[in-house]
Amino acid sequence: MAQTFNTETRLAERIRKEDPDLFVTWYFPNTYEIGMSGLGYQLVWWLLEQDPALVVRRGFTDAEEPWQGLCDLLGFTVSWELDFINIISLLRKNDVPLTAKARLEESRERESRKDPPLPLVFGGGPVLTANPEPFHELFDVILLGDAETSVPSLVEAYRNIKKEVGGDREQMLYLLSQVPGLYVPSQYTVEYSGQDNAPIKSISPIRAGVPPVVQRQNFAPPSEYATHTQILSSATTWSERFLIEVVRSCPQECRFCLASYLTRPFRATPVDTLMTKIEEALKHTSRIGLLGPSVTEHPLFDELAKRLAHRSDIDISIASVRADSLNENILATLKALGQKTLTIAIESGSERLRTVMKKNLSEAEIFQAVELIYQAGFEGIKFYGIAGLPHERQEDLEQTVDLLQRLKKKYRSLRFVFGVSSFVPKAQTPFQWHGRDRQSGKKLEYLRKNLARLGIEVRPESHNWSDIQALISRGDRRLAPVLESVSGLGENLGAWKKAMRNLPTGVPNLDYYAFREIPLEEVLPWQHLSDETKSAYLKKHKSEAALAGA
Repeated sequence: MAQTFNTETRLAERIRKEDPDLFVTWYFPNTYEIGMSGLGYQLVWWLLEQDPALVVRRGFTDAEEPWQGLCDLLGFTVSWELDFINIISLLRKNDVPLTAKARLEESRERESRKDPPLPLVFGGGPVLTANPEPFHELFDVILLGDAETSVPSLVEAYRNIKKEVGGDREQMLYLLSQVPGLYVPSQYTVEYSGQDNAPIKSISPIRAGVPPVVQRQNFAPPSEYATHTQILSSATTWSERFLIEVVRSCPQECRFCLASYLTRPFRATPVDTLMTKIEEALKHTSRIGLLGPSVTEHPLFDELAKRLAHRSDIDISIASVRADSLNENILATLKALGQKTLTIAIESGSERLRTVMKKNLSEAEIFQAVELIYQAGFEGIKFYGIAGLPHERQEDLEQTVDLLQRLKKKYRSLRFVFGVSSFVPKAQTPFQWHGRDRQSGKKLEYLRKNLARLGIEVRPESHNWSDIQALISRGDRRLAPVLESVSGLGENLGAWKKAMRNLPTGVPNLDYYAFREIPLEEVLPWQHLSDETKSAYLKKHKSEAALAGA
């Protein structure tokens, strides 16, 4: 589908590639429409494109830029756990063996025949940074932390090591494992404490020189830096909308939230930088999107809103806002700039449960936010909620219904939508030790039925798919054959159910990964990717949540 590339307007400066020494294929393992809508994918492309001696081509499941011959590096961004099926398909399409072990064996054969070497397969993105272990066989190298540090580190290290070891793939991987922020799964061995649902006993480097803990790398941006769209396209989900990152991470650190803990510390893009980039983008499009876990957490968002208000030729879209950060000026500006609805994550109507999850949001603040939104003349509000959170009781669900009922009764003209999912434990968060609630399906139905009666549109996520997300989120290396089995059966729940009914010997069941409470002393699959300081910090938050939930 080459026509998709014809819809593009390139904002990034073109770099002359006079004598390239490195060729990279960079995939998003889904469609062009979805992939080119994401800032993460575009950011890594731009980081690679800046190198004058590197040629990078983009690829998707339905479109690829033209290419001839083998590349040196073949990479994937993984922002959704279930995209692994497409990664397997794309590796097959490129005639690349599916596992790091198979690639190493074929590389030895190629070297003996003097054939061109296979590319190194690398991956990055939030799924892999949190817990790459279920996918360990697919990748030679995994980038941990901010792309602005890990991508240049990979490129520089690959160049230098290649000069030193040539086509010796085994030695290449060994030396790459010593680069901060680069995780080479094949350089670690995992020992289990027994068979059938046995926990991990230890995770150890296979040889001296490989670090016992891989440290993710944080990016300290200069004042003039902002992550933003580099290529506009009418063929994306956002269709010609220029996206710019207003904040990275979130200072609230809700205890279930991967975005808060995975991308710490909280960073806000300077307002002058935001305005400079937006002014440049307005030469090409009037549609601007402000991104971040909660963009109104920007300490100078008031100033940004005022400066944007002076533009009459702009259509603003804003991601989720925090209820207690809204005021009349911000809302008046957003309304004037074309925003018709706002999204607020309340998670629960229970004050007690919001305290448990460290939401830092009172009922009075929620009512005040809705009042301000109503007075500003918005058409509606989308609330986000979660069912099945740790320490949740039936009365917490009842309080969610009660809160929304009182809001709807007072603000009848506002259209309310309630998007609700069930709790999925995420690696490297304080709630990583908690299992899923077995009653999640019933709880979602309780909310749907009782809120629908009030005239509130409810959009529940599938609790069955959330089971699978939890399986992968807390999975370990023993899941690898299950993923391969599912990839051959199809992308549906039936494939997963069949695979989980026919588990290979030694592979734990769904209950082990998704539902059980993990003891604090147990070795976690991602323990070698998180240092003791962070682990202690997460345990502290878990303990505080338990006290609040008592």
